[in-house]
Amino acid sequence: MDSITHIALGAAVGEALAGKRIGKGALLLGAVAQSLPDIDFVASFWMSFSENLLAHRGFTHSFLFVGLTAVGLALLTDRWYRQPNMPFRSWLLFFSVQMLIHIGIDACNAYGTGWFEPFTHDRLSFNFLFVADPFFSVWLIIANVALLILKTDNPSRIKWATYSIMLCSIYVLYAQINKQIIVSTVKSALSKQ
Repeated sequence: MDSITHIALGAAVGEALAGKRIGKGALLLGAVAQSLPDIDFVASFWMSFSENLLAHRGFTHSFLFVGLTAVGLALLTDRWYRQPNMPFRSWLLFFSVQMLIHIGIDACNAYGTGWFEPFTHDRLSFNFLFVADPFFSVWLIIANVALLILKTDNPSRIKWATYSIMLCSIYVLYAQINKQIIVSTVKSALSKQ
């Protein structure tokens, strides 16, 4: 997905996971955590176009990277941010969920994602979402505007975050079902010919 979608999704998920405990800081931390696997764009400055295509969505989009980075960030945030109602395991869950969502959503488009790097260089691609998909992103952007405006103690904050995530999930389910219907129809038409 595009960077704006990852930022908006990370902020909404951050609010849902930790908004009540750490306030609006959950929006920022969620946006950063959700964007972290795309840090591999830095390598594009030193690589050719074809090398960058192979490197992007490689190791930084793997389960190994998510596990190592989530532990490191949880340790760092637990010591630096010091929130009594956010122990280490809550931070670990927060960062793990954010990055797992990132690599999961990125696998839903045509480019593929190296979930099992460095053990295998195979890419997984489910190919049913566009890289920049406004029908996925619009709900998150609307919710994030509301979350930025609403005060931290407003009880409707969790509803905005939850409903936007639910609408995105419904859209992903719709896209997956739609792809299966199209593939089935095309296979049936080809077999008749």
